[in-house]
Parts: sequence; C-alpha cells; structure tokens
Amino acid sequence: MWLLAWLILAAGSIQYGSAESKYNVTYADLDKCKQYNAVSGYNYHAFFKLADLDNHSPDNETIVNLRLFVVTAKDAHVLLSDSDSNIADAQVYEIVIGAGANTFSEIRKQRKKNPLKTKSTKGVLSAIDPLPLRIRITKQGLIEVGIEGQDLPLMSATDKGVIEVKYLSFSSWGSSMAKWFYDCPSDDETTTELEEFDPSKDMTPREKLLYELQLNTSFNAPEVQTPIEIKQLVFTRVAYDSWKNTLETRFFLRAAWFDNRTTWIPEDHGNISRLVGFHYITWTPSLFVRDDGESKLNELYGLDHVSFTHDGHFEWLSKEISTETYCVLRESPDWPNEANECDLALGTEHASTPLKIMSDAVSFHPNIIQSDWNVEKITKHEFENTHELFLLKDGSPRKEAILRLHLRRTNEFYDTILYAPYFVSSVMILVAFWLDGMLRIFVNTIGTLMLIATFLQMSVFVPATMNPKIFAFFHYSLYFSFICILLFIVDKCLQTYGGKMAPDSWLIRLVSYPYLRIIFRLDGGSNYDSLHRKNLEKRDFVKLLDRVAFLAMAGVLAVSIFKKM
Repeated sequence: MWLLAWLILAAGSIQYGSAESKYNVTYADLDKCKQYNAVSGYNYHAFFKLADLDNHSPDNETIVNLRLFVVTAKDAHVLLSDSDSNIADAQVYEIVIGAGANTFSEIRKQRKKNPLKTKSTKGVLSAIDPLPLRIRITKQGLIEVGIEGQDLPLMSATDKGVIEVKYLSFSSWGSSMAKWFYDCPSDDETTTELEEFDPSKDMTPREKLLYELQLNTSFNAPEVQTPIEIKQLVFTRVAYDSWKNTLETRFFLRAAWFDNRTTWIPEDHGNISRLVGFHYITWTPSLFVRDDGESKLNELYGLDHVSFTHDGHFEWLSKEISTETYCVLRESPDWPNEANECDLALGTEHASTPLKIMSDAVSFHPNIIQSDWNVEKITKHEFENTHELFLLKDGSPRKEAILRLHLRRTNEFYDTILYAPYFVSSVMILVAFWLDGMLRIFVNTIGTLMLIATFLQMSVFVPATMNPKIFAFFHYSLYFSFICILLFIVDKCLQTYGGKMAPDSWLIRLVSYPYLRIIFRLDGGSNYDSLHRKNLEKRDFVKLLDRVAFLAMAGVLAVSIFKKM
C-alpha cells in the first residue's frame, strides 16, 4: 500500500527532484518543508496550530498567509478553523482543489457545504507534479487562493463575517491520496536544485506499469464517442411513498466502457494484461440521476471495484447505490388499486459518454424490499432533456437513459382496515331491515357508527387528490341506514295513528298482489281475493317499502363487491 502511495505521489522521495515540472517546482524545493500524508479518505485527523508555524507571518491586513504544496490526482482539501476538532456544522473555511475528479475547486464556509465560491479548474492537480498554493485571508473578509507564480488568483471570495482562524488541517477524499507540504521556507531559501532522477529505474514491471499510466493518463472525459454500457442493474429496494411523492431505490450495477487512452503492451510489462483497482489513476465516468423535485442532478456514489485490461476495456462493479427522486401520484378513481409510473432518469456529464442500458440488464434481487407499491414491470426509454437546468456544460441537450417503473398499489392492508369493516357494517344495516323494535334501532346504529368510523379512517389514508369509487358506496350505505330508521319511525306512527287503506285503491291492489307478498315475505298470504276483500293497514305499504329498500341496499352491496374484485 505504501509503495503504491509512493508511486501515485510522484514515484520518489522528497530527497530527489526534477528540474522540469508542470508548475516549475522541484522536489528539492520541498526538502525543507514539513510533510503530511492524507491517505484515509475524507478525515481531518491532524490539526496544526498556525501560531506554531515558522513561516506563517500574517501582517496588519491579513489573518492567514500560507504557502502550501500538494501532490495528488484529485480532491485536495484544506481546513482552516478556530478549534482543533471536527465539529458538525461548525463555521470553518474549507478549500477544495480539484474536486469532481479534478474538474472544479471551491471555497466553503462549512465542511462539504455552504460554498462561497465555485470555479471550474480542470486538470489543476497532478499525481506527479507538486502544485504550489498561496492562501490569503484578510481581516476585511477577502479569501484568495492562488497558484504561486501566476498573477491572478485561482479563485477568490468575500466573507463579511470573518472567522477567527487558529488551526490548519489537511484531507483527501474517497480512495484518493494526497501528500501535503507546509511550513515551507521562503523563496530565497529554496534555490538549490538536485540532479534529475528517474524513479522508474529500479521498479518491478507492475510498479513501472502503474507509474507510466500515471504519467500518460487523463482525468478529462474522452472527446471521442465513448458509450457507457450498463450491463447489469439489480434492484434491492423499491419504495414509493405516495404521500411524499418520492421514490426510493437501491441497486447494484455493472458498467463497462472502452478508453483507448489507457492501454499498454503486456509483453513490455511482465505479461500483465489486467489491473484491478487503481481507478484513481485514470478517468472514470460520473453517473447522475435526475431529481425533478429539487431540480438538480445527484451523482451516484458507489464506485467500489474497477478493473481494466491492456486494450482499454474497463468494468465497474458498484457497491449498493441509494437514490431518492420525485414522482408525483397521478389522479385516479381506482384507489386503492391504482397504478402509477415513476422514472429513474440516468445520465453522464458529457455528450461524448452517453449512457446505454443493455436489453437484459435490469433485474430484481430475490430478497428485494418493496413498500405498499409493487413493481409490475420496468421499461427502458431514451430521452433528450432540453430543460435549461439540465443542459450539458456546452449547452447541448443531456441524453438520459430512462428506467420507467410501472407500479401498482397492493391493497391487502386496506382490505383489513377498510373494506372488512365496510362490509360488516353494511351487512348489519341490511339485517336491521328484518328486525323490529329497539333491536332494529340498536343493530342499525352499531352498523352506522362502524360505517362512519371506517369512512373517517379511510379519509386519513386516501390522498387528497383522490375520489375513489368506494366513497360512493359509503354514501349509499349511509342513505339506506337513514331510510331504515325513517321507515321504522313511520311504521310506529302508523301503528298508533294509522288506519286501513281505502278498498279498491291502487295501493291495496299493489300490496295485496300475491307474488309481491311472496317475494317480499309479507305475512305469507297467497289468496289475492281474500286479501283484496280485506281493508289492509297502511303499515303494510310501509313494510313493502322496507323490503324494497332492503333489496336495493343488497344490490348496492353486491355491486361494491364486484367493483372491488
């Protein structure tokens, strides 16, 4: 590991130097500097007190005046703070050089956020040549970061609320490693140059191959068309939240591409034809997922295992990647059996590296975790995004590979807490039509209260934009419960104050019709003539209406069962 670090960070110790470099800095210039190696990712471990540095000499105008050197391929981090500890969300100055695979730099007022200045700085860092930096912060809040020897600063920002700076710390990011040189002597003390040194002289074939790849590699995206092919994408979690309109996905992916800039002849390097790892010494694509909810692109961090062969073929096996994107629930009358479609829009950062999802790439893990929405199928689409927020840096449309997830809500939960009480309460109201006295009132009331409680409970689960069909059946059942009580009251009134129906009226003919009395089970009479000669009570007509209402409600309940199925 230390040998690889040595290779990556200039392939030589600081006791040797080269007379020519990218920034005209030799390793002899760094001989008297103090050194710190940031090799454990994004962690500020060591803090150095500025007051203890021999060559930190702020004047009446400045509070920070630093001269630093760094050797790394990307993601050089400098932290300036008022304490020697890592405090979440503390007010600090974090300066990042060569972030985003050595494409931009940033001045921040908090760790990883609150940027004061962001600037494109492609290729500013080098895994071979030291980068000389000057960092200056004035008492008026001017923050300048410059490359020594250049007239204009690399970037600058202004902060009205200047932070008191007492400590200095260094870090890298991810798998990249950085060698920092600080507390260096002034320019007039570093004039000695050493003879040129060839670091590959005593290397093994593998070490020499890595060294040559670092010398010749490029961290810029290829200019020629280089498709990034997703050969496998395995979903381990798909969770759709219809209340928040968010789709959470987790997946592993295997991607492949060809880059002819990273090639070698195996016979010249001990017949080595394949390297595993070392993705920090070459270009690898950045994948993004579009989030319409926040109108931004989120980078998919999951770079775990990269291998490449002598002919420039790369393969990337990711660790589990998590995404959360916006997906609005469309209006539908079929709740809770409605369907929805959510897009997972993937893309890269350059027009020359389009993303292609192979035909049989997408699959589900056997133990996939899903929410109350299940994925019925996934279809693949291509889309050119012309929205100004998502255009490429050159202003051209961003080509996206769309995975469209066709979702359907599972309703077992709603069957238990909503449909079952609805059916039970409706049956109780139906039974009440056949009862008499206070028992009828009691059973109907219990059924009605259960119906109302279920209706109120359902209103909690149903999205505000929905008007499901089941609502209509709840209304019908409530109407019939009211009719049941109303007919009972009318019957009791007629029992006390009612009389006989007029002979030979159409009502008495209707009520005394034998087939109707058999169908509606009205006292079992079957002789039309004998009934016709009776003066039937008006209550008999109310009883007929009672039976009609029962049959009507039974029909509505049957239709609701059919609609649900």
